[in-house]
Amino acid sequence: MSREHVEILRWTPIVLPPLSERAGQRRTLDEHLYVRSPAFYRRLAVALMWLPRSRLRRWIVARFLRRAYAAANRRDFDLVLVGLGAEAEYEYRPSPDLIAPDQDPVFHGHDGYLRMWGTWLDAFEDLRFEPEELLDLGDRLLVTAEVHGHGSGSGVAVSERVFQLFELRGGLVMKQEDFVDHSKALEAAGLKE
Repeated sequence: MSREHVEILRWTPIVLPPLSERAGQRRTLDEHLYVRSPAFYRRLAVALMWLPRSRLRRWIVARFLRRAYAAANRRDFDLVLVGLGAEAEYEYRPSPDLIAPDQDPVFHGHDGYLRMWGTWLDAFEDLRFEPEELLDLGDRLLVTAEVHGHGSGSGVAVSERVFQLFELRGGLVMKQEDFVDHSKALEAAGLKE
Protein backbone atom coordinates (compact mmCIF):
# COMPACT_ATOMS: atom_id res chain seq x y z
CA MET A 1 0.00 0.00 0.00
CA SER A 2 1.43 3.40 -0.93
CA ARG A 3 2.27 5.98 1.76
CA GLU A 4 -0.25 8.38 0.20
CA HIS A 5 -3.00 5.75 0.48
CA VAL A 6 -2.08 5.08 4.13
CA GLU A 7 -2.31 8.83 4.91
CA ILE A 8 -5.78 9.00 3.34
CA LEU A 9 -6.96 6.05 5.42
CA ARG A 10 -5.34 7.48 8.53
CA TRP A 11 -7.59 10.55 8.52
CA THR A 12 -10.80 8.83 7.46
CA PRO A 13 -13.71 10.29 9.42
CA ILE A 14 -15.41 8.05 11.95
CA VAL A 15 -19.19 8.39 11.66
CA LEU A 16 -20.81 8.81 15.08
CA PRO A 17 -24.34 7.40 14.97
CA PRO A 18 -26.58 8.88 17.66
CA LEU A 19 -27.14 7.02 20.89
CA SER A 20 -30.66 5.83 21.53
CA GLU A 21 -32.65 8.30 23.62
CA ARG A 22 -32.70 5.84 26.51
CA ALA A 23 -28.94 5.19 26.35
CA GLY A 24 -28.21 8.90 26.42
CA GLN A 25 -30.38 9.58 29.47
CA ARG A 26 -28.24 7.92 32.13
CA ARG A 27 -24.74 6.93 33.11
CA THR A 28 -23.34 3.54 32.27
CA LEU A 29 -21.67 1.39 34.93
CA ASP A 30 -18.19 2.44 33.76
CA GLU A 31 -19.20 6.11 33.89
CA HIS A 32 -20.27 5.72 37.53
CA LEU A 33 -16.81 4.27 38.18
CA TYR A 34 -15.07 7.19 36.39
CA VAL A 35 -16.88 9.77 38.55
CA ARG A 36 -16.04 7.85 41.75
CA SER A 37 -12.44 7.28 40.68
CA PRO A 38 -11.21 9.87 38.16
CA ALA A 39 -7.68 8.39 38.50
CA PHE A 40 -8.99 5.13 37.00
CA TYR A 41 -10.44 7.07 34.06
CA ARG A 42 -7.14 8.87 33.51
CA ARG A 43 -5.14 5.63 33.47
CA LEU A 44 -7.57 4.16 30.97
CA ALA A 45 -7.47 7.31 28.81
CA VAL A 46 -3.66 7.35 28.81
CA ALA A 47 -3.61 3.69 27.75
CA LEU A 48 -6.07 4.51 24.96
CA MET A 49 -3.76 7.23 23.64
CA TRP A 50 -1.00 4.64 23.22
CA LEU A 51 -3.15 2.33 21.14
CA PRO A 52 -2.19 2.35 17.46
CA ARG A 53 -4.80 3.67 15.06
CA SER A 54 -6.87 0.55 14.70
CA ARG A 55 -10.49 -0.53 14.63
CA LEU A 56 -10.35 -1.06 18.38
CA ARG A 57 -9.06 2.47 19.03
CA ARG A 58 -11.61 3.95 16.63
CA TRP A 59 -14.43 2.11 18.40
CA ILE A 60 -13.25 3.13 21.90
CA VAL A 61 -12.65 6.78 20.98
CA ALA A 62 -16.06 6.98 19.26
CA ARG A 63 -17.75 5.45 22.30
CA PHE A 64 -16.01 7.83 24.73
CA LEU A 65 -17.02 10.82 22.61
CA ARG A 66 -20.63 9.80 22.11
CA ARG A 67 -20.98 9.19 25.85
CA ALA A 68 -19.30 12.54 26.70
CA TYR A 69 -21.70 14.44 24.45
CA ALA A 70 -24.64 12.54 25.96
CA ALA A 71 -23.43 13.53 29.45
CA ALA A 72 -23.21 17.21 28.44
CA ASN A 73 -26.66 17.07 26.83
CA ARG A 74 -28.20 15.73 30.05
CA ARG A 75 -26.15 18.28 32.08
CA ASP A 76 -24.12 15.60 33.88
CA PHE A 77 -21.13 17.89 34.33
CA ASP A 78 -19.56 15.78 37.10
CA LEU A 79 -18.96 13.14 34.44
CA VAL A 80 -17.90 15.61 31.72
CA LEU A 81 -15.30 17.21 34.00
CA VAL A 82 -13.62 13.83 34.60
CA GLY A 83 -12.20 14.03 31.06
CA LEU A 84 -11.25 17.72 31.24
CA GLY A 85 -7.89 18.82 32.62
CA ALA A 86 -8.05 21.18 35.60
CA GLU A 87 -6.04 23.77 33.63
CA ALA A 88 -7.90 23.24 30.35
CA GLU A 89 -8.63 26.14 28.02
CA TYR A 90 -11.85 26.43 26.07
CA GLU A 91 -11.98 28.86 23.14
CA TYR A 92 -15.22 29.49 21.30
CA ARG A 93 -15.16 31.08 17.82
CA PRO A 94 -18.85 31.00 17.01
CA SER A 95 -21.10 32.71 14.59
CA PRO A 96 -22.72 35.90 15.90
CA ASP A 97 -25.99 33.95 16.32
CA LEU A 98 -24.52 31.74 19.02
CA ILE A 99 -22.70 34.15 21.33
CA ALA A 100 -23.75 37.17 23.35
CA PRO A 101 -21.85 40.35 22.39
CA ASP A 102 -20.44 40.68 25.92
CA GLN A 103 -19.52 37.01 26.33
CA ASP A 104 -15.87 36.15 26.85
CA PRO A 105 -14.79 33.71 24.09
CA VAL A 106 -12.09 32.02 26.25
CA PHE A 107 -12.67 30.08 29.47
CA HIS A 108 -10.12 28.40 31.74
CA GLY A 109 -10.34 25.31 33.94
CA HIS A 110 -13.36 23.52 35.32
CA ASP A 111 -14.92 26.71 36.73
CA GLY A 112 -14.59 28.45 33.38
CA TYR A 113 -16.11 25.47 31.57
CA LEU A 114 -19.10 25.46 33.92
CA ARG A 115 -19.46 29.25 33.60
CA MET A 116 -19.45 28.91 29.80
CA TRP A 117 -22.22 26.29 29.95
CA GLY A 118 -24.17 28.51 32.35
CA THR A 119 -24.00 31.36 29.85
CA TRP A 120 -25.19 29.11 27.04
CA LEU A 121 -28.01 27.61 29.10
CA ASP A 122 -29.22 31.10 30.06
CA ALA A 123 -29.55 31.85 26.35
CA PHE A 124 -30.68 28.37 25.14
CA GLU A 125 -32.08 26.23 27.96
CA ASP A 126 -32.59 23.20 25.69
CA LEU A 127 -29.16 23.41 24.03
CA ARG A 128 -27.91 20.09 22.61
CA PHE A 129 -24.75 19.06 20.79
CA GLU A 130 -25.17 16.10 18.45
CA PRO A 131 -21.81 14.68 17.28
CA GLU A 132 -21.80 13.48 13.66
CA GLU A 133 -18.24 12.51 12.82
CA LEU A 134 -14.75 12.41 14.25
CA LEU A 135 -11.22 12.66 12.91
CA ASP A 136 -8.77 10.92 15.27
CA LEU A 137 -5.48 12.78 14.83
CA GLY A 138 -3.64 11.06 17.68
CA ASP A 139 -3.32 13.70 20.39
CA ARG A 140 -6.07 15.80 18.77
CA LEU A 141 -9.65 14.97 17.90
CA LEU A 142 -11.74 16.99 15.45
CA VAL A 143 -15.47 16.48 15.93
CA THR A 144 -18.21 17.73 13.63
CA ALA A 145 -21.37 18.36 15.63
CA GLU A 146 -24.76 19.93 15.09
CA VAL A 147 -25.89 22.37 17.79
CA HIS A 148 -29.63 22.73 18.40
CA GLY A 149 -31.57 24.91 20.79
CA HIS A 150 -34.30 27.48 21.24
CA GLY A 151 -33.72 31.00 22.52
CA SER A 152 -34.80 31.20 26.17
CA GLY A 153 -36.52 34.56 25.69
CA SER A 154 -37.58 34.42 22.07
CA GLY A 155 -38.18 30.72 21.50
CA VAL A 156 -36.45 31.07 18.13
CA ALA A 157 -34.88 27.80 16.97
CA VAL A 158 -31.15 27.78 16.31
CA SER A 159 -29.30 25.03 14.50
CA GLU A 160 -25.67 25.33 13.49
CA ARG A 161 -22.85 22.97 12.54
CA VAL A 162 -19.72 23.38 14.67
CA PHE A 163 -16.28 21.84 14.44
CA GLN A 164 -14.72 21.12 17.82
CA LEU A 165 -10.98 20.56 18.07
CA PHE A 166 -9.87 18.80 21.26
CA GLU A 167 -6.17 18.71 22.22
CA LEU A 168 -5.32 15.87 24.58
CA ARG A 169 -2.50 15.46 27.04
CA GLY A 170 -2.25 12.61 29.50
CA GLY A 171 -5.61 11.35 28.23
CA LEU A 172 -7.41 14.57 29.25
CA VAL A 173 -8.76 17.42 27.16
CA MET A 174 -6.39 20.33 27.76
CA LYS A 175 -7.71 22.63 25.06
CA GLN A 176 -10.91 22.85 23.09
CA GLU A 177 -11.56 25.23 20.23
CA ASP A 178 -14.93 25.52 18.52
CA PHE A 179 -15.24 26.77 14.94
CA VAL A 180 -18.14 27.31 12.54
CA ASP A 181 -15.78 27.42 9.55
CA HIS A 182 -14.64 23.92 8.52
CA SER A 183 -11.50 25.12 6.75
CA LYS A 184 -10.37 27.09 9.82
CA ALA A 185 -10.94 24.05 12.02
CA LEU A 186 -8.88 21.88 9.66
CA GLU A 187 -6.14 24.50 9.57
CA ALA A 188 -6.05 24.65 13.38
CA ALA A 189 -5.79 20.84 13.40
CA GLY A 190 -2.83 21.01 10.99
CA LEU A 191 -4.74 19.60 8.01
CA LYS A 192 -5.74 20.94 4.62
CA GLU A 193 -9.20 20.72 3.10
